[in-house]
Amino acid sequence: MKPKIAICTRPELSPKDAFTIASNNGYIAIDWTIGLDDLSSFKETRSGFEEFLEEKQTCEVRYHCPLAKFEIAHINPYISRNSVKLIKKCINLIRNFGAEYLTLHIGGASTIEQLSWDAAISNLSELVEYGDKKDVVICLENLKSGWTSDPVLFSKLVRSSGAKVTFDIGHANSSVYAASNHASCVDFISEMSVFVVNAHVYEAEDPYHIAPDNLNVIEPALKELMKTSCDWWVVELEDPDLVEKTRSLLEDFLSGH
Repeated sequence: MKPKIAICTRPELSPKDAFTIASNNGYIAIDWTIGLDDLSSFKETRSGFEEFLEEKQTCEVRYHCPLAKFEIAHINPYISRNSVKLIKKCINLIRNFGAEYLTLHIGGASTIEQLSWDAAISNLSELVEYGDKKDVVICLENLKSGWTSDPVLFSKLVRSSGAKVTFDIGHANSSVYAASNHASCVDFISEMSVFVVNAHVYEAEDPYHIAPDNLNVIEPALKELMKTSCDWWVVELEDPDLVEKTRSLLEDFLSGH
């Protein structure tokens, strides 16, 4: 299956700018990152793009909700439960606009010492079940550090909760786990292959997302993704020129596969 190549909204690339780029360059896929500060204004912001989406009826939107200041796996039940409530609010908001996918983080806002494994499994499972009732697929992203950077622990979180996977190539290439265990991005994808439905495509994170000059580093990962049912490749970069350069590289790659 040929994946859709998506442009993303990020703190440095606002929804308005991302939609302008999408409109001018023929994108039919948009990955929308919702921050905590955006929750109160999201409905109004999203409604502002209805005309664009009606014109581009083939355009699909998926959502990413890292909520960096909150943590569903926090050892403090007050923090973890409030985080679950916020994610449920996000699910309700995006479902009103026909959303079908939402990507979450575990460990992005906390150190391992601040996390509870039981809370991680319980709360992620609860959100997966809640998402199922709303017809929204909950996906867990692998991060650069923490539990989700370890393929074994990441696999346990996914298999125990029923979540799907958003695989981040740059995080996998840059993780402390990979560096210390000589673990390959390809092996990580292979381990999670039946669960992967989205991918974040860029080369590395140090400390910001780095665009590929060519596909020498990430091509093995892309080939492995082609063996999965993942149909959504997000160019997770902010600079419009680098977004377009990376998109061109990916389109050239896909034309040969």
